[in-house]
Amino acid sequence: MADDDEDDVKEKAAAQVNGAPVLAGPITVKLRKPIQGGDGHEVSELVLREPNGGDIERAGNPVLIDPFAGDTVKLSFESKSMTNMISRLAAVPTSSVRQLHPKDWNSIAWQLVPFFTPDL
Repeated sequence: MADDDEDDVKEKAAAQVNGAPVLAGPITVKLRKPIQGGDGHEVSELVLREPNGGDIERAGNPVLIDPFAGDTVKLSFESKSMTNMISRLAAVPTSSVRQLHPKDWNSIAWQLVPFFTPDL
């Protein structure tokens, strides 16, 4: 195996814990259309930091898990909590998050899911 291939395999393995991806560093999302930031300037991308327990306490847990939904576990979002969480993590007001294109809001929400689901 070439050194580059071996490094790729090691990197992918290190990025997983119990088979689940581990997110490292901030999440950067390029927006479909700019939004107005808190100070009135245009924002074309959001950089979200990793959430912590205090964020959950203040915004609520934005991911709802229903393990008894049938053959699979059902995940859904508590939209107000997710909007508040995105606001906190991106350091923009909730009024800015409300301007997001629906696909951007959902893309960000799905990228945050691993932080709010348990390691099994």
